Amino acid sequence: MIHVLQTGNQKIFHGICLNVLSMMKHTKEPIHLHIMTMQISWSKVPKISEASVDYLRKVMKSFNFENEVSYYDISEDFEATFKNTPNMDPKYSPASLIRLLFPKYIDCDKLIYLDADTMTCSSLEEFKKIDIEDKEMAVCLDYLGKFWIKKDYFNSGVLYINVKKVKETQLFENAVKLLQQKKLYFSDQSALYMFCKEKVYIPFRFNEQRSIKSDTVVKHFCKGIRYLPFFKVYNYKQWNVKKLHSFFKMHDFDDIFEQYERIFPMEAKLEY
Repeated sequence: MIHVLQTGNQKIFHGICLNVLSMMKHTKEPIHLHIMTMQISWSKVPKISEASVDYLRKVMKSFNFENEVSYYDISEDFEATFKNTPNMDPKYSPASLIRLLFPKYIDCDKLIYLDADTMTCSSLEEFKKIDIEDKEMAVCLDYLGKFWIKKDYFNSGVLYINVKKVKETQLFENAVKLLQQKKLYFSDQSALYMFCKEKVYIPFRFNEQRSIKSDTVVKHFCKGIRYLPFFKVYNYKQWNVKKLHSFFKMHDFDDIFEQYERIFPMEAKLEY
């Protein structure tokens, strides 16, 4: 069974649902999806509801009865950990910090973490070919960060984690302690970069931050820059369907979008 972690709040749950459908399309091995969420006092965005996750579980089991979904509401823990700290309201969202608390709740051998703004393009079984037995994580470089921050700066949107190893080294706990004391611009990502000493860098095909290639495993819809015909900073997600079609000329997930609107009518937030 492949263990996958996705985190967030109700605002981006439709992104998780889209990604799950892409997993169901490409990955035949059973998937155990772990969903971590929270509701905190300094944000009005609600947590992912247990009812929503129950429905998602039914959908996943309709594809493969061996699929599993675990739900973790870590609201109290998150509030106690990050309230009144320098990073309680980071650049992207407080929800971006949820992943740092996963070692308290999840116990498995290997874990694939995927941001909500990702979609799979081929089987997640490809990750199992990566040797991380003596490593904490397998990571991909950050496409922009390798130019603007450090040449080995990695992107935390896709992580292949050796759970036993990171619990031994307390990688995620150390990242949390740092963020409780010091403000970082790319909070969780920079903290993990600073403390992760035993890592292996893997090709962009596992965290493709630009155009999809023939061997892409995960497409990450993160922020980018286009220089021609004029300079533009873009940050379009997979649910921005009109922009995927017009700006990127991308139609790779059209079948997923159609399927999503049939299966998740209550979550439908696609932008045409």
